[in-house]
Amino acid sequence: MSAPAKPGLGSSASDTVDRVETVDARMIALTRCMLAFSALAIIWIDPSEPKRLVELTYASLAVYCIYSAVLAVISYRSDWPAPKRALHWVDILFYAYLVGLTEGTSSIFFYFFLFAILVASFAWGFRESLAVTLASFALFTTVGLTFAPTGDEFELNRTLIRAVYLFVFGYMIAYWGGYEALLKRRLKLLREINSLWHPRFGVAHAVGTNLDRLLAFFGGTSCVLVLRRPTAPPGCLMYTASLQKPEQSTIPSLITAGAAAALLRLPETVAAYYHDPAVSWLQRFRGHAAYDVRTLKRAGDFPAECEALANLLDAQAFITAPYAQSDGTTGRIFVVAGDIGFTRADVEFLTQAMSAFATVVDNMRLTEELISQASKQERLAISRDLHDSTIQPYIGLKLALDALQRDAGAGGPVAPRIAELVEMAGMTIRDLRTYAASLKERAPMPGEFLVAAVRKQSERLGQFYGIDVEVKSDISAHLDGRISAEAFQIISEGLSNILRHTSAKAAYVSILCENSNLLLKIANEARGGSSGDFTPRSIRERAQALGGAAFVERGADGYTVVHVTIPM
Repeated sequence: MSAPAKPGLGSSASDTVDRVETVDARMIALTRCMLAFSALAIIWIDPSEPKRLVELTYASLAVYCIYSAVLAVISYRSDWPAPKRALHWVDILFYAYLVGLTEGTSSIFFYFFLFAILVASFAWGFRESLAVTLASFALFTTVGLTFAPTGDEFELNRTLIRAVYLFVFGYMIAYWGGYEALLKRRLKLLREINSLWHPRFGVAHAVGTNLDRLLAFFGGTSCVLVLRRPTAPPGCLMYTASLQKPEQSTIPSLITAGAAAALLRLPETVAAYYHDPAVSWLQRFRGHAAYDVRTLKRAGDFPAECEALANLLDAQAFITAPYAQSDGTTGRIFVVAGDIGFTRADVEFLTQAMSAFATVVDNMRLTEELISQASKQERLAISRDLHDSTIQPYIGLKLALDALQRDAGAGGPVAPRIAELVEMAGMTIRDLRTYAASLKERAPMPGEFLVAAVRKQSERLGQFYGIDVEVKSDISAHLDGRISAEAFQIISEGLSNILRHTSAKAAYVSILCENSNLLLKIANEARGGSSGDFTPRSIRERAQALGGAAFVERGADGYTVVHVTIPM
């Protein structure tokens, strides 16, 4: 029986959730108590087993009973957390100590080693359990032979069968526990890939997030997805998830057709793994293999192609599988690793994951198309309503102000004020017409124009209402146009709140891109305490609709600041 495909891979802090789901910590703690008290009861009922050091054996078991009970009480009060790694190592050391006290290889405490192996297997995976199995085998054999009876009382057959039994069954337990943990991790990954996605984040965000998940699952150093799109916009894209640049996975890069062809040199029906034989003898032993994705049978060898791909990816080892969408987009994914050994099981699972991956992307594109068609009709209706119910009355107001300006004359005392109102009405009509046109045509605001639009809005507040607004910005080049438009609406709402609800004459707006988030601050000086407890409900609702959050705080500089965080 061969070992499972890296069932212990990734046994780190990231798998804590898997261990909690896999292992019933309460059962482990109570089973340890049951074993301890059962052992004490057995030698109390039949004291013939420990033929020497009887009092020490009783005392040792009593200490172990107390130790087990204390662990159970602590786990109960801590709501049964996952067992610590050190506990099963302490257990096997104590079991070896009991074996030394009670007849060596003939000790009844030999069976206790299987409990520690079970705990290590189902809580920490194959590698940890195999280490515990080997340690138990070594301790039992060494300690047992050292303290075994001499002469005719020594039972060679029992010694040999127990050593073989411990090693074989320990390995089987390690295999089953590790494979169970691996299956749970696979199911969890597939569930995450197929989870519902927020349409606003778009396909790029879904692709990048799933590449990060695949990278973490396989424990690789980078994950590359190459796509060739036949539909609009045509071209070749490459997504890259890397441990060195964790924030770049959602940003695709355009590549040339030649570069894409070099990375897509394997047939579209072939999945493969490859280990560079020049790295070490272990990599040479692991070799490479290719499989047909439809039958999962060997599909011949592609050593030259795989070697060329390893050079392009600068990889010591990689695993690859084809990718295909219903719209004709094809591609290939590569998971690059260092000294990790890939197997046929990894190829099979990666193929399944990419099938689910492509289905999710297809569903997202269909959802986006449906939303786009529905929103197009809604925008047309809103644009018509805006023209009839808002722009036309403003035009009538401007005509009335023009007539009033002519009647008042150029030298009248109220002429400057009327001229200012005429200019304000004209600017509002132009803004409304621009907004109606952009709403009808769905022209998103480019990211680089966001700051310019905010500065224009701020200048208008200063010109007409005497509010001095400072604009601070650090905009990423990858800011999406849709997010820019939403951010502008939020900032405009915040500035409008300052005008309507406060008497502040100084304010500032901060626009910052940081860690894949757009951070907005709209602040005003707090004069007379009028705005300290104000809650911007509309801003908070807009932020939550975008998957972000908003809150208000009073700064140490005396400003009331509205903080808005929007994921990009």
